[in-house]
Amino acid sequence: MRILVLRKERELTQCIKEHFKAYECSFDVFSDASLVFDAIYKKIYDVVILSIEEPQSEALELTKQIRENKIRVPIILLSCFHAFEYLKMGYEYGCSDYIKEPFELEELRYRILQSARHCHFDTDENIFYLQNKFVYDLNKYRLSKNNVTISLTSAENKIIQYLIKHICRRCSVEEIAEMLSEEKMVNLSTVRMHIKRIRDKCGDKLIESAKGVGYRICRDRPE
Repeated sequence: MRILVLRKERELTQCIKEHFKAYECSFDVFSDASLVFDAIYKKIYDVVILSIEEPQSEALELTKQIRENKIRVPIILLSCFHAFEYLKMGYEYGCSDYIKEPFELEELRYRILQSARHCHFDTDENIFYLQNKFVYDLNKYRLSKNNVTISLTSAENKIIQYLIKHICRRCSVEEIAEMLSEEKMVNLSTVRMHIKRIRDKCGDKLIESAKGVGYRICRDRPE
């Protein structure tokens, strides 16, 4: 999971990064709010965390700007202020969650997972019915067809999850490679190899492709 953090004070940011080491998360940390909007356009983030550290915080205006530009990334606001007015503005501007400091790091982890699930998948459901009778269980990270589980490697599972997160949108090979490169660099040929192996297991009806455009998975409705 790739997370962007905007915070000037560094101690909490370092604690968050240390706590999340065990959960395969990567962080891009900014102290300058003016750089955040461009970063969100250049990279795909699973969650954005913006910190309200001053009365005239740029985090609220940045939240508003992100939503006005129709960017659907989950936004979690961390606030040093307990006044209701900040919470009210945060939700009115479009934040996904609002956490008052101090908080437990495990609480933040669960809030991140919940926000990412709701925003990317646009549903509270955990079961996704896909084209050609494939089913994906978000809780168990399991792909199946006709109640038969299809065995996937970690990389194959991440590709399936990513395409479901962006359901019916074509995702480029470069985009998928960047997503897989959070832990180690992945080239375009490796992405195509993973796609081929998924098709070897599932046939060519699950992942659609368009030459020069990218790959996508589309939703179906259960009968």
